[in-house]
Amino acid sequence: MTALVLRFLYIGLFAVGGGLSAISLIQEEMVEHLGWLTAETLVDILAIAEMTPGPIAVNAASFVGMSLHGISGAIAATVACVLPGCVISCLIYRANSRLQRNLRWRRALKILRAAVVGVMVSGGLVILKNTLCFEDGGLDGIAVIRLAGGLALYRRWKGSPILFMLAMGTISAYSA
Repeated sequence: MTALVLRFLYIGLFAVGGGLSAISLIQEEMVEHLGWLTAETLVDILAIAEMTPGPIAVNAASFVGMSLHGISGAIAATVACVLPGCVISCLIYRANSRLQRNLRWRRALKILRAAVVGVMVSGGLVILKNTLCFEDGGLDGIAVIRLAGGLALYRRWKGSPILFMLAMGTISAYSA
């Protein structure tokens, strides 16, 4: 359990930019480094975390903790993921209120924004790769067709994203 808490403290500390940036860290730690989860299990967890209310990183921490250590793991992983962000937010708020007119501070924030976009894109690419590729790295043609078809349908439908995800999940479950 200690290792789980330490890993999510690390993820919470370095997931600059929010939940989407945490995805690549979760992938690196839980799948590649520690082998606690398979890539397929992580994609399933992320899909569920995306559909449930709340930030994706916090939801993912809860699901990962639950899958590894039950309720106590879910609580520990969630608190560990959120704690660094809470502390850092409080510190930055105090600094920002004093340094808003400082040119160096504004430049630093601008650079951080660009870095955050890069980390978020990286997380999105991890999800895309895990969704469209087999574990051996080969392309899953059926998944590519489902993605293209789903995107095309969603662009035409313009309905509720939640209803669309439920419909696509149902279609995929019965066509597999």
